[in-house]
Amino acid sequence: MNRDQLSRGMQEQVRKSLLSYSIFRPESAAVIALTLILVTLSVLGLSWFPGTWWMWLAFGLVGEGLVVFSSLRDPRFNQQVMDEVFHERFDVRRLHNPDLRQKVNKALDYREQIAQEIDRKKDDVLDEYLRDTAHGLEDWIAQVYRLALGLDDDKDAMIARELQSVQQEITRYKAELVRQKGTAVQEDIEKTISLKQAQQTALSSLRDTREKARLQLEDTLSAISTVYTQVVLLGSKDVNSAQAQRLQQDMVDQVQALQDTSDAMDEVYQTSGMQPAVSKTTGKTINK
Repeated sequence: MNRDQLSRGMQEQVRKSLLSYSIFRPESAAVIALTLILVTLSVLGLSWFPGTWWMWLAFGLVGEGLVVFSSLRDPRFNQQVMDEVFHERFDVRRLHNPDLRQKVNKALDYREQIAQEIDRKKDDVLDEYLRDTAHGLEDWIAQVYRLALGLDDDKDAMIARELQSVQQEITRYKAELVRQKGTAVQEDIEKTISLKQAQQTALSSLRDTREKARLQLEDTLSAISTVYTQVVLLGSKDVNSAQAQRLQQDMVDQVQALQDTSDAMDEVYQTSGMQPAVSKTTGKTINK
């Protein structure tokens, strides 16, 4: 998933949620309830009650429209909805490994702190830059989450056992090959050894890729922490500086590196014949 796809997906989800939350927020519920009461009283035809039912209905619709409109224009409400959508999309409860859950939580916390910095810095030029940075961080966290899902299983012990077993089989077949040299089964044994060696290579690649992914998650959290520190210290005069441009490029490079590692994990899973912890197509955890 590239940056443009993620941003569009997030924006579309936020827009839908904003409209839904605006309609069902407490202020909106109060307007709807009051409108129903007033329309009911008017329909009952009470002599002391002024106006007609359609007039109160019209006032209610106008009031509801104003509530929804003001909600959509409220930056704090927008940020609150965006935070909820973000946490729903990257739900740490899907992660069973406590260490991975903690890492993703930390990345989400840094994003929230950067969002708070955007609220604190009242500068149009800086705000636009910081919002771009926040969008880049969303892409970053999406890749962190995808990588964490790929590691969220108990396959390390299984891979170690398989490697040991395959090595033992290769040793056994090589010994058998020596004994069967020049016989009719020599070619079959050589093919079997070749297949076992290919399996060993795939398993070793999977083990190494998973270890690289773990190290990359550690490096990513350190890099996100650095981004947060630089955002705190950044002023509007620094927006067009080499430092700011390098910060943006570093984020793009980190996102690409994480995506490459995730793709590599998917590829070696397929080569090794093992099932990944998360479906590449659906993004849903696979029952193992």
